[in-house]
Amino acid sequence: MKRIMTLLALCLLFATQSVSAHTMTEKNIYEDIDPTAENAQKILLLNSLGLLGYNSEDMKLSQEDNLSRMEFAAWIADFFHLEGENFEQKANASLQEEYVSSLEGDITYNDLNMALFHKELKLDNPDATLTKAQYIDFIFEHLNYDMNGHTLPQMGGFVAGPTGVIDDVKTVDEATILVIGGKDYPLSGHPRVSASSDKAQDWVGSTVDLSYFTTGGGGHGHHGEGHEQATEASTEAALHYVQLQQSVEEENSTSKWLMPSIIIAILAILALLFLKRK
Repeated sequence: MKRIMTLLALCLLFATQSVSAHTMTEKNIYEDIDPTAENAQKILLLNSLGLLGYNSEDMKLSQEDNLSRMEFAAWIADFFHLEGENFEQKANASLQEEYVSSLEGDITYNDLNMALFHKELKLDNPDATLTKAQYIDFIFEHLNYDMNGHTLPQMGGFVAGPTGVIDDVKTVDEATILVIGGKDYPLSGHPRVSASSDKAQDWVGSTVDLSYFTTGGGGHGHHGEGHEQATEASTEAALHYVQLQQSVEEENSTSKWLMPSIIIAILAILALLFLKRK
């Protein structure tokens, strides 16, 4: 009996070791987000670009709540690569750089226009406040808005990466490498991957629809001052966001789970038969 239970435990352990310690997907980016929600992929993408963060207390987004100026200021401090060791310091760093005019109250469309779009957007209701869900939709809608030759991802130090079929996944010196079109593309240390599985081997054969390199640049100022926006990937760039077509990737994930599931079912039946004999 002990042997059977030990084997069963080992199989369970093997089957559940699909979760990468570093890769974030729609399933684990926020505790209160349904991975099948209509905006789940938007949330993952904006988080990967540094335009959505955490409230320093937990991993909940609470997207039906209004977005406060304090929270927004802390988020974009990371986006603009400002210094700060905690939530409050990051928010104050954004205030000092005048990305926000205050840390009191809730963010407005006009605040977003000032902080992220060089005041170039034409707004219907500039003084209206936003829930986090509305903020997500608004930023996603204007993600590629051309501001005199640069976009939000470029401001944050991101460059469009490769698309196409993932031919292979390799591990080199603990780094995960995606092989796309015969070329090696390393993942960043904490990548965001839009996929039903966060196990890299499950992505082989899937098609990358969209990806972004992180270049370590960014911090483009209000009027173009500061760092030059990212325009191309350097030799040290890594993929920080990868968006897969779901159909093929889901089939791969299902097939990967099939054998462990069969083993568990067989061992469970054997355990029940053994108990009945006792």
